[in-house]
Amino acid sequence: MPQGFRMTMGAESGEVARASAAWADFAAAQALPAGVRRSMNVVLDELLANTLSHGLAGRAGGRVTMEVQLDGDRLVVTLTDDGAPFDPFGRAAPDTTLSVEDRPIGGLGIHLVRQLVDHVSYIRDGDQNVVVLTKHLADGTHEHHSGGRLMEITTRTQGDYTIVAIAGNLDSMTSPQAQQALDGVVAGGATKVAVDFTTLDYISSAGLRVMLGTAKQLMAKGGALKTFGLNQTVREVFDISGFSTILAVHATEAEALK
Repeated sequence: MPQGFRMTMGAESGEVARASAAWADFAAAQALPAGVRRSMNVVLDELLANTLSHGLAGRAGGRVTMEVQLDGDRLVVTLTDDGAPFDPFGRAAPDTTLSVEDRPIGGLGIHLVRQLVDHVSYIRDGDQNVVVLTKHLADGTHEHHSGGRLMEITTRTQGDYTIVAIAGNLDSMTSPQAQQALDGVVAGGATKVAVDFTTLDYISSAGLRVMLGTAKQLMAKGGALKTFGLNQTVREVFDISGFSTILAVHATEAEALK
């Protein structure tokens, strides 16, 4: 028998986090694979943040409904909003081969969505936008997992490197905190920075913007940004976006600091 839930959100600050938490609770209750849960966290952050901050901006009473259905190994998420007509999948894919210097900061969100799910569709139904996302579990099996929802940032020095450890989620809600922390590190004189993702659960395009902005700042000072400890989902996002070819990505701290 299919399992699922339905929730409605307004355009208020914090609704994306509430939706993300509801999805994480459902994924935990159903013991979904960690990779599926993380990927959909990224997808929901991309689409809901865009809809709530832009599609419904300035519209009193605007609403977004999220419906999640799990039937065997098939997960279907339907997002419905009453904003102005907008097809999020109508834009061309970004050039993910550009260098750090030539990369615009932004424009990766929908590209990540397309790559992280198996099928996407959009229709304008009456006065509503309807987006349907379908993702298949790799083998139909479930597993126990855990994933943090809060961000924690710590910094330390190792030789001539400043190591910034980011734990939890790096998404539309937490990226300002990460940006502030990394801006502070660069403003404090650091030129060699290694970001420790060992305990990072997932990263969305908002987090990628922080990484790219920091890399640009460091390059302008003759420095460099390195990353290490990426889990499978974070590495997948890096690969899809092309960040794994323009940023230094290492498996361990020791490798990053060589």
